[in-house]
This record gives sequence, C-alpha cells and structure tokens, in this order.
Amino acid sequence: MKINPAPLHLAQSIIIGLCAAMSIAIIGTAAHTLDVFNKQQSSNPWWLPLWPQHFDTHGTKALIGSAASTFVLSAIYLVFALIPSFNLVNRHTLRALLALGTTLPAALVALVTIIYAHILNNDTPEIDTIQTWTCKYKNSRPLQQDLGLPSNLGNGNFNSLCMQSRFALYGTLVVFLMLGACIGLSVVTWLADKWAARQTRKELEANGQVQS
Repeated sequence: MKINPAPLHLAQSIIIGLCAAMSIAIIGTAAHTLDVFNKQQSSNPWWLPLWPQHFDTHGTKALIGSAASTFVLSAIYLVFALIPSFNLVNRHTLRALLALGTTLPAALVALVTIIYAHILNNDTPEIDTIQTWTCKYKNSRPLQQDLGLPSNLGNGNFNSLCMQSRFALYGTLVVFLMLGACIGLSVVTWLADKWAARQTRKELEANGQVQS
C-alpha cells in the first residue's frame, strides 16, 4: 500500500500555524485586560482601589506567558519546516523530533496554565481575578447620582473585559487541544514517512533488479 505523507505534513503545519495565530490573539486580549486593570485599579471605584490585595492577576500573566511561549515554539517549528534549505522533508526523524520538541513543552505549559488559572478563578470570593470580577459586575449599574461619572470611572467596559478574559482562558484550552492533536499527528506522520520511504526503496530495488 502506497502512502503519501504530504497531506499529513500540511495538516501538521496548519495546526501549528493556528496555534501561533491563536497565541497572538490570547496575548492581545489578556494583555489588554491586564493593562486596563493596571491603569484603572487605583482610580476607578469599581476596582475597589482601597482593597488592592483582593485581586490576583497572576493567572492573567500566566496566560500571557503561556501564549508567548507557544508562539515562539510554533514559530521555530514553522521556520525549520517551511524553509526548503533546511530540507526537513527528507529528514523524517529530525522533523518528528523538532515537532515533538516544540509542541510537547508548549502543551505542558498550556496545561499547567489552564489548571493554575482555573484554581485562581475558583478562589472567589476570598480573592478575585480580572475575569471573575469583571464577569460578576458586568451587568451592574452605578447609583443614580453616579451616572455622570466619566467612562473610566465606571464599569461600562466590564462586559468586554469579561469576554476578553474568558477568551484568553478558553483560547488557551483550545491551543492545548490542538497541540495535543499535533503531538499525535507528529507520531503518525513519522510512521507514514518511514513507511513511504521503505516502499520507495523497495520500488527502486525492484526496478534495479528488473533492469539488470
């Protein structure tokens, strides 16, 4: 049976490319929520500036770090896999090791980050994260006498911040699942490469015997 591993190579590159793209989106949304918190936490009464120790932003920072590491590792793989001068198409074991060496660490970091962020989100009401706080008060309304306050002194953007913080967390989960799929695909692709190379070698040997 003849196997063509080219579609597997393409699928592998597409999945890793999607991981890189999703990581950029996660960095953007998580960094934006953290930036808003840092800028408004000392002035916006909706952030309880008199009680700063109530908030834990380590989960958001971990999501940013996880996404950044995934992007860097994915970019490394794509550079080596897509640039012809590295000739990974004909170096099957090296290609598989490169895929596993970039996706496996990224998957582990993403998994630890998801668990860590989930634990922090479940520590409420003792401690709130940006996600739990903004999602809790996204639909609340200020008192009548406070309606004239500037937008940066209200919770008008809490709904957007809630969705962005949720996207960063669940986006990391999606990245983890794609990385897990890519790990399995890397093994399948390596086996397909080996099988195709073996079949090609047998065909060449057979042709050689016929010609002789």
